[in-house]
Amino acid sequence: MNRAIVLKIGGSLMRSGAARELMQAIAARPLLAPIIVPGGGMWADHVREEQQRLGFSDVAAHRMALHAMDAGAALLADFAAPAARVCEIADDFDRAPREGRIAIWAPSRMALAATDIPARWDVTSDSLAAWLAMQLRVERLILVKSCEIPALIASDANALTAAGIVDAAFPAFMRNSMIDWKVVPGTSGALHALDTG
Repeated sequence: MNRAIVLKIGGSLMRSGAARELMQAIAARPLLAPIIVPGGGMWADHVREEQQRLGFSDVAAHRMALHAMDAGAALLADFAAPAARVCEIADDFDRAPREGRIAIWAPSRMALAATDIPARWDVTSDSLAAWLAMQLRVERLILVKSCEIPALIASDANALTAAGIVDAAFPAFMRNSMIDWKVVPGTSGALHALDTG
């Protein structure tokens, strides 16, 4: 397996300013070098609202939500500029570290070409981060959330889903996976997870 880490930054952290703080901290510590997956943030929320108002299909909403994550990738890359590279295809993830830059995934190109990603709202950036981690065969996946993570359920994907902390598809994506994964709260939780392994 690839020793790299996939780090998913929840969309809610983009609203609070925590995502900027986290990206700047990662950029200042290049040895950490995780592959960043953005949440859809306010752009994905807008897609949900407009789907309710206009009644367009889940297939269309899925495509729009992936482009919302692309927007998130652009934002996170800007927070870490010039130390980041937006990655759209698998080869980009090899190129970014060779350039000494942080890889940030803009998922629409890869995800829309995939046949194993359902076009449903229960597949959010949590499950997409898990999917990418498996595609890249990384050892570790860290999901960064803006909420507290109860210790009793921190390593139970089904319980985290029931608590509304990860999406409903995440347990199925991680089932039978050899990837070491964890869900952590905020910037300090993310940096601690990156530092301690």
